[in-house]
Amino acid sequence: MILLEKKFLLLFAAAVTICSQSIPITGGSFTMGSANGADDERPEHVVTLSSFKVDKTEVTEAAYEACVQSGRCTPAHYTDGLCKVWKSGAFENVIVPMDRRGPDLPVVCVTWHQARAYCKSYGKTLPSEAQWEYAASSGNNDEFAWGNDSPDDSRCVQPSNSRPDNVCSRAANAFNLCDMTGNVWEWTNDYYARDYYAWSETTDPSGPDVGLYRVIRGGGWYSIGSQLRVRNRNWSVPDFADVSLGFRCVER
Repeated sequence: MILLEKKFLLLFAAAVTICSQSIPITGGSFTMGSANGADDERPEHVVTLSSFKVDKTEVTEAAYEACVQSGRCTPAHYTDGLCKVWKSGAFENVIVPMDRRGPDLPVVCVTWHQARAYCKSYGKTLPSEAQWEYAASSGNNDEFAWGNDSPDDSRCVQPSNSRPDNVCSRAANAFNLCDMTGNVWEWTNDYYARDYYAWSETTDPSGPDVGLYRVIRGGGWYSIGSQLRVRNRNWSVPDFADVSLGFRCVER
């Protein structure tokens, strides 16, 4: 087992990833939320964002491991029994086997605190919920990152895969961002409030000031179709780590 882990770390060190590529997003106004979605997606409201940059891909295992090796990040919870998976209607603790890991897979089993620390170590931050939705939707009103056609395996990583896939294994969206729909859920910086859209700021909103949960977006490899919509809002306690939950970073 030790030899396998050492070999795996060598593969990480040798991996060439594209996770650090930042895509400039020109600021603008867009309609956030959905009149046809869940209650917490209402009301639709126009939001104006300043320009920002966002990672082209979800942060990979190789990139995260490099941060761990540098001492700036703490290890993801792959092998300590603290990572969870949804199984038979409940969350169960799991140890992620080596054959479900890889340098160019999105890092998972990281908490909100770990995700934020990684971004901060590179002078970045987690995206606001508004930044994430604007980037995922390419500023339009489509249901998914690619448009309105239903999700399938050619468009996004979903339950038929039974695991995440390498980042950018599917086509990028109109903003040249990969995996904004599916593959893994993504932490955002914002606290979650069910009624936030009713009183949200209209320019560069940053979410509620306090809360128990942080917003996650985008759906993951075992998400149902409705959860893959770019308007869909979900949330988690910030100490939660899951096999279908990762992140990407933004910067101004």
